[in-house]
Amino acid sequence: MALTESQRSNLRRPIRWLRNPEPEHPDEIPRRELSSLTFALTGQNHIFSMAASDRFVHFCTNVLKIDPVHVGFMVSATAAFDAINDPLAGAIVDRYRFKDGRKLLPWLKFTSPLIAIFAFLLFINWGLSYGLSIFYAGAVYVMWDIAYSFHDAALWGMTAAIHPNSRQSARTVQWADFGVFAGGLLPGLTMPMLGGGGAFGLSQQQVYFIFGLFLCLGGGLLTLFALQMKERVRSLPEAEEQNRVTHPFKSVMQNIARIRHNHVLLLFLAARIAESTVPNVADIFMFQDMQPYNVFGSEIHPSVMLMIFTIIWGFPGAALKPFALKIADRVGSMKRILIIGRVTAIAARVLGFLVGVRTWPALVIVCLLDGISHLPNSLFNIAQRSMLSDSVDYVEWKTGQRTEAITMSIRNFMSKFGSAIRRFIQGYTLRFLQHNPSLTEARLPQNAHFQQWIWPVFRLGPAVGLIVSLIPLLLLNYPDSLKLQVETDLAQRRALAEEELMAGIAE
Repeated sequence: MALTESQRSNLRRPIRWLRNPEPEHPDEIPRRELSSLTFALTGQNHIFSMAASDRFVHFCTNVLKIDPVHVGFMVSATAAFDAINDPLAGAIVDRYRFKDGRKLLPWLKFTSPLIAIFAFLLFINWGLSYGLSIFYAGAVYVMWDIAYSFHDAALWGMTAAIHPNSRQSARTVQWADFGVFAGGLLPGLTMPMLGGGGAFGLSQQQVYFIFGLFLCLGGGLLTLFALQMKERVRSLPEAEEQNRVTHPFKSVMQNIARIRHNHVLLLFLAARIAESTVPNVADIFMFQDMQPYNVFGSEIHPSVMLMIFTIIWGFPGAALKPFALKIADRVGSMKRILIIGRVTAIAARVLGFLVGVRTWPALVIVCLLDGISHLPNSLFNIAQRSMLSDSVDYVEWKTGQRTEAITMSIRNFMSKFGSAIRRFIQGYTLRFLQHNPSLTEARLPQNAHFQQWIWPVFRLGPAVGLIVSLIPLLLLNYPDSLKLQVETDLAQRRALAEEELMAGIAE
């Protein structure tokens, strides 16, 4: 099909197309706002990929030389703190509306620099004693965590507050998820630089400092793009009046209690916990001590090959993201995307285990299997967040109150809590494997026990978690008929409230 002149112009000027302040249709969200959210989430995920990931565990064990079990206890303690911090942050954001009428965006003005600075401070080795190193890492992480909870609740809450139409909200999630992909891409590609003693003659400590400058502080600057967005969905006047006259503490507690009406959110939380409670190790522990492959006469380290294939199968998955809505229509629902993704991931992990990675052709096959499974799983977060955005409307339909912030903060808690459980278990897994970070620093192989068990644990542990997580996903039930009824009823309530407001002004 031949391109129109408008389409050719868009291809010639992609930046102008992205930053166009006018929507293509009157009822659509302008691309300028959608691209701003994408940039903001790219920056946020640069930060998250450093602070709330295996990089933090790796820094603590390999640079600060903290015992993996002690690291596991530290991150599990922060997860227990998140059980209070994340819901409270979301409930507070939902409770207050600023003088300019906005509820979410003002929080991003001051939390964006805070999450960047605290994340950067996490990856600096001050040469403290063993005990003080644990205290410093834990204290800075908690401060980062508090700021991040408010930031994430407000930023992701925008996917539900940006437009009253669920289709437009899902479109927003598509753009947002591309930002998540872009935000995790650079940290993922640079992770092999930490193999052995570092890269380019730098120590692991120096590499982490550079990562902190570019990914943490630079990511903080990108998050400020979100301030160009608009909040178009407000709570009904009676709901805002109820919040105004209710005692702040009681109102916050009521917002937390409304979680019980959101069965979609609770089932996602159960799935995340189930997926995390299995033995596991991060990629870097699996591949950093392996010997290079001889590939047609050239020596290539497995971690480098893994990085190459991450790029190869990452971009096709990213290319599917703009078509998530059409794919959901084709397969039947967003829920089916979730199920298909989990089933293919389980199959790829089991088949990959049977193939192994003793030779480079075997690693290629394993990477290809993962690439195939990544195609449906690249849409997992879009499907999940779209359903969560719809669930905000459902809770308002049931209770009269909008819960964008607390819904997204619970999802944030769900992600961090699941990661904390996984890293807690990872500490004991590394102890079981008898991992010795000093051997890695000296560029020596790990012991025979580690070599025997690392592959089964790395490959099959997560597969078991994926199987268990299928149960809550299968119980999800929010049919399109109910979603349409909810959206129609809310539109009628808002129209009636607008008529009453106009009538009051006329009097």
